[in-house]
Amino acid sequence: MSGSVAEIMAYGKASGGENDLLELQNCFRRSEEFIGAAKQQDLTRWGALTSYNLIRTNLMRYEGLVEAFKEKRSLAECVAIIEGSTC
Repeated sequence: MSGSVAEIMAYGKASGGENDLLELQNCFRRSEEFIGAAKQQDLTRWGALTSYNLIRTNLMRYEGLVEAFKEKRSLAECVAIIEGSTC
């Protein structure tokens, strides 16, 4: 969910997020408790809003992580960026 939200924030549209939404729908289907289409849609919107707020609140770390991905940095370095420590 966060990947699609980040794409929309950066480029105004997202491509490739369809698989994520399909997997989320499959998770809802496998759930023991049937919550219905309206609740599924509400939870999906909540997830998108939460992703947006997390990215916006941590924008400098997010941008650092994007740069680390571009530079193919190690997992430890990426985690350090997220945690706010230097690596």
